[in-house]
Amino acid sequence: MGRNLAKKLSITKSVAYKENLYKMMYRWHLAPSRLTKIYPTANPTCWKCKTNHGTYYHLWWTCPIIKMFWMKIKNWLEEITQVGLEWKPELYLLGILRKDYPPKIKYLILHILTGIHISLAQVW
Repeated sequence: MGRNLAKKLSITKSVAYKENLYKMMYRWHLAPSRLTKIYPTANPTCWKCKTNHGTYYHLWWTCPIIKMFWMKIKNWLEEITQVGLEWKPELYLLGILRKDYPPKIKYLILHILTGIHISLAQVW
């Protein structure tokens, strides 16, 4: 994973991009399940769907509300790039791409996903 992280950090000089990547890799955003360990009176359920246990993975990927959002992003990216994208959290959350995409497509996908991560984190 270290080589993959170093490669992504070299794509741009943008501090916001690099900060977002570090926060995703090191799970900087506190999920309700972690907040409950810090503050025992906190509610451990998901803030979005209010039904499931609010783990980091659930908030970013398995929550039904966020899953619909990621599906829209997948369809939109496929329209823009004219490339079929796999439905894996590694791609959408960490930006781990298959190697057979042309470089311009890779960079476009990574920049769009980073913008989306930053937007989601702002409304966390």
